[in-house]
Amino acid sequence: MARELAGRGWTVRLVDAEGPGVRGPSASHTRILRHAHGADDYYPALARRAAAGWAELERETGRRLVTPIGVLIFPGFDGWLHDSVDRLRRLNIPLEIWPSRTVADRFPGFAANGECALFEPDGAVLLAKEAVLALARSAVDRGVDMVRATARAVAGRAVVAGRTVPADRTVWTVGPELSSVFPGFASVRRVRQDSWYVGERGPWTVPDALPAWLDRGARYYGVPSIAGQGVKVVPDVETPLDAPTGVPASGLPADVRAYLRARLPDLAEAPVLRRERRHYALTRNEDFLLARHPVDDTVWVVGGDSGHGFKHGPAWGEYVCDVIEGRRPVDRRFTHHLTRGSVA
Repeated sequence: MARELAGRGWTVRLVDAEGPGVRGPSASHTRILRHAHGADDYYPALARRAAAGWAELERETGRRLVTPIGVLIFPGFDGWLHDSVDRLRRLNIPLEIWPSRTVADRFPGFAANGECALFEPDGAVLLAKEAVLALARSAVDRGVDMVRATARAVAGRAVVAGRTVPADRTVWTVGPELSSVFPGFASVRRVRQDSWYVGERGPWTVPDALPAWLDRGARYYGVPSIAGQGVKVVPDVETPLDAPTGVPASGLPADVRAYLRARLPDLAEAPVLRRERRHYALTRNEDFLLARHPVDDTVWVVGGDSGHGFKHGPAWGEYVCDVIEGRRPVDRRFTHHLTRGSVA
């Protein structure tokens, strides 16, 4: 958003306590760029615009940020895949439905186990941390003043080192810290997700030969090894921040190992390279949050489903900037998370 606003002629100061790419979902090595979102038209279209935005940033910076390897999606048991196919077809977003045999022939690293799958040929993997650093450099080139400091909210306004920062507009995009910066403002929960990186074996050793995947029924997702980082395997569950993993960082939970045996058999005994722990801010239905502060209508709060929010960033940022500038109204889907509790 800072980069977008600067490109529109605003004078922008970005206050960040730790700098870009240090914490949160955007500090991960990779994120999956997919279009399928069940029975929803908005997010597939937003994802398509975001993909164009990431490609533009690649051209501008000359850095490789996106790996176009496609995304393979195994169905769950709730009709989500059927709804996704319907919406993607309506939007003319490329997709393929593969029977189990085709999955096995095309991508031998997966055990299809008799299931059909949806393949998004235009799906990709975003090098998340690299993308954040590239965005930061581009923002500075556009004139954004990046300040390393901690800001606190007082009646919505940003206070740094005891002084209120003067601004025509103040925009808070604090990700997982939203509930602590604005307690009671919205029904947003802070949760944790652990990712495990395991060594490549068998077909997983071939660069860019296998896609990223989303396993709806088993509630896992993952990314093949990119730049030698290892295969990323993630239980797609919401974990309380203080919940123990039950194993050291060099080990692997028994349920994750069982999943590898069932779906990625070549990796069943692969060694663990490292564990990555990230915090997320989630709304009830994983819609984003965009709303004015109740005390000061020049102050905006942006957040919600921070993992997807980052991946949709280029397109979501444009939309938020349009709203802040008064070019369009806020869609109600981004405000119904608001509560009546106290705010800072």
